[in-house]
Amino acid sequence: MLKIGFIGVGNMGSVMIAGIKKTHPTAQLYATDPNQAKLQAVTQQYHIESCQSLLEIAKKSHYIVVAVKPQSYDAVLTELRPHLKTQQIVVTVAVGYLLSRAMRYLGNQAKIIRSMPNIPALVGAGMSAIVANQNITDEEKKQSQTIFASFGKVLWLDEKYFDIFSAISGSLPAYICIVIEALCDAAVEHGLPRTQSYEVISQAILGSAKWVQVSAQRPAMLKDQVCSPGGTTIAAVAALEKGKLRNTLINAVNASMVRTKELSEQKNDLFL
Repeated sequence: MLKIGFIGVGNMGSVMIAGIKKTHPTAQLYATDPNQAKLQAVTQQYHIESCQSLLEIAKKSHYIVVAVKPQSYDAVLTELRPHLKTQQIVVTVAVGYLLSRAMRYLGNQAKIIRSMPNIPALVGAGMSAIVANQNITDEEKKQSQTIFASFGKVLWLDEKYFDIFSAISGSLPAYICIVIEALCDAAVEHGLPRTQSYEVISQAILGSAKWVQVSAQRPAMLKDQVCSPGGTTIAAVAALEKGKLRNTLINAVNASMVRTKELSEQKNDLFL
């Protein structure tokens, strides 16, 4: 039976809890958070056990998911280390926090999985990257993959690609929500009610993403199939190019990468 403890029940911690509960209803989940109101809300919503300390989490869990702010990791791992048993697996969920840094605070013998899920895990459509340190066995890798697959797709990824993965996957829901909101405003301007606009646009995005997934063709070729000569879509595409949409998206990813580097260099040990 899966026994998973969560240190931190913010956005990502609660999303993972929701996803795991849906596909592993018999799993025993535990959680702790210094924000008692937040802890109570999450534990009641998902019917999981509340814990009041890292020691209590460590005693009850096989997997320990550390889902706190990146600036808090050094302090949390330092406090957690004396309570860890050799067979326990610590799962990190933090932008810019390397396996090597986690081992510095947990010890060279610690079993660590570094992960980066995204918010759509809440609806079973997440995209997660994971990587293990050398202490994780093949069997433990399989089980870890099963946990993350419970709320979407999972990819074993070389750690050197984690920062760019975060910029194009972890942050992507925010980018898409801005796109949806802008398109909805345009639709409302032309008379389509907002509720219907959201439904139409979100389904069109889902369908377009699925089309890219199942097609053997590159997105540029698929785009050409929609753009008839002298048609409405090519006129719209021309407007996007004039507005430098591509360059804006590239700049957004670059800004995310810069911030990731800043976070990785911070040493603010507050448990937030």
